[in-house]
Amino acid sequence: MSSAVLLTAAPAGAQGDEPVTSAKVDLDGDGKPDAVALTPGADGKFALKVGAVTLQGNASGNEVRGFTVVDLDTGDKWKELLVHSIGDMDDDHRFFLYGYDGKAVRSLGDVRALTEAKGNGIVLVDTWMGFWHRREKYTLDRKAWKLTQVPQELYAVGVEATVKKSFALARSRTESAVVATTAQGSKVQVLAAGVPAKAEWNDVWYLVKSSSGLLGWVRGKALLESTEGLPLAG
Repeated sequence: MSSAVLLTAAPAGAQGDEPVTSAKVDLDGDGKPDAVALTPGADGKFALKVGAVTLQGNASGNEVRGFTVVDLDTGDKWKELLVHSIGDMDDDHRFFLYGYDGKAVRSLGDVRALTEAKGNGIVLVDTWMGFWHRREKYTLDRKAWKLTQVPQELYAVGVEATVKKSFALARSRTESAVVATTAQGSKVQVLAAGVPAKAEWNDVWYLVKSSSGLLGWVRGKALLESTEGLPLAG
């Protein structure tokens, strides 16, 4: 389907909807439907046209499938466009968000996924981290026309593993003093993760609760090598 009139009373879930390349929808809340057209080009480039205004986009080599319409904040009059681009791997997928203020097409930002958006101006995005999903929070700043990431010191993990080789739990991510040494064959709870910028997923610091109820930190590489039963992909 390449053309449709999209109804967007439901605020979210449009990532899973079938993308289209043209539609008529009221994006700026003036009561008049706007003609929207997406033209994919070579190497991930695309042109997004709303009315008489055209914006050039770049999905960096991904295949641009089309767009869906979302309503990130049902408390305002605007609706948004979500351009779908598909990479070779799931981690390469990107979704580009755009708004239309009646005069210009505005880039709101891009995310790996639109995991949850309930129409309250908040977008939750999950990224697979080897055995858990890192959940990022973004908020819609309507004045700036931007989707802004909310920084988190730690990310919730919440998985259990069995110790196959004892390993130490450090007092903190910056101190090597040992709080506890896990016992072989015991169960541990991986509670949270501290994710350094641009770190590989096995270099992440994990906050672990031992079978004796003590908390401490361990690097991802040591955790993976010393435990079994983590819900690893594949």
